[in-house]
Amino acid sequence: MTGTTTTLTARETLHDYPMRRGCPYQPPAEYAELSKEGALSRVRLYDGRFAWLVTHHPEARELFADDARFSSNHENPAFPILAERERNFPEFTQALFGLDGDPHKERRRMLLPRFTSKQVEKLRPAIQKVTDDLIDEMLAKGGPADLIAALGRAVPATVICQILGISYDEHELFEEHAQGIMMAPTLDQAVEAGRVLLDYLDQVVEAKKDDLSDDILSMLIKERLNTGQLTQTDVSKLMVALLIGGQETTNSMIGLGVLTLLTHPEQLAMLREDPSLLPGAVEELVRYLSIADLTTLRIATEDVEVAGQTIKKGEGVILSTAAANRDPAVFPDADTFDIRRSTKGHLGWGHGPHRCMGENLARAELEIVFGTLLRRVPTLRLAVPVEEIPMKVGMTLEGLLALPVTW
Repeated sequence: MTGTTTTLTARETLHDYPMRRGCPYQPPAEYAELSKEGALSRVRLYDGRFAWLVTHHPEARELFADDARFSSNHENPAFPILAERERNFPEFTQALFGLDGDPHKERRRMLLPRFTSKQVEKLRPAIQKVTDDLIDEMLAKGGPADLIAALGRAVPATVICQILGISYDEHELFEEHAQGIMMAPTLDQAVEAGRVLLDYLDQVVEAKKDDLSDDILSMLIKERLNTGQLTQTDVSKLMVALLIGGQETTNSMIGLGVLTLLTHPEQLAMLREDPSLLPGAVEELVRYLSIADLTTLRIATEDVEVAGQTIKKGEGVILSTAAANRDPAVFPDADTFDIRRSTKGHLGWGHGPHRCMGENLARAELEIVFGTLLRRVPTLRLAVPVEEIPMKVGMTLEGLLALPVTW
């Protein structure tokens, strides 16, 4: 769907959802239009069902935190999905992201100690080395180059494999099938991609039993699988969720982040002149790009009044981070990319019980990749016009398929 509208009454115009971005780093134009009309709008999904789109920051933040009345359970038949392939998602979302209440809290408690800022700080030298090695290789080959292939995919994939305890040797297999799960045009293709990836990780889990070390998979085997708290299938599905979450999001942010910096030369010049602005620049990129805009879906478990509207039990809700992060009442001149702005309270990492568990790791990866590129490739520039850069269309995460650059 690309923003088609259907007039229901003189007062309500229904937009098809999702709406396509016209520019890689700008949200769909319809968001601003809908935001002017109110905090909530009804939209129509691909299968003809309706859902509520939340576009104002205060309401989105409130609903993010309300997991008692707004469920993430993808197994509910009425859960709002945006494409047919997502009917296969419960197979993996129920490992972590699609859980509610105590089961979700327990899974997070189990994993969060591996993603604290203290733990991530220990990983910075390894992330730096991976980044430097890949840039060395890119520079040796000469330009132009596809930055996604040269850097965007490999950095987060290498790092998450190290943290999880998976060999990077099979990265092409799991990258291909992870993307198949997220962008397959049909349900059958998504199911097949998921089957292959799950079978592969089941073999990884089996082999790991004889080679335990200090990684997440070893921890899960020792503390959960061997104690009977999780089955081997549970562990394999959890590894699928962590592998996809750990590589696809940062991959998208690297591509779109570099594109945004290269197309905002004044901001780029400030960052080059003062590298201490880098942490703030990363937060502004996360706010500005809101790559997970299509993933923050909920279903109401009871009737709830929100901003003068009644969301009824069983109705789908889409918490638009892209619209909320451009709310001018919270972020003045919100459509301007400004690395010096205060981004306090932005929803790019989510909010509440389902806030991104890997945000510390993603911050470190983005700071290192952007900072190293600016330092080592000071003449980096786009090799093609922005309009020729291929965008991800029909995927779960916003992003680029390729980013041609030269220097």
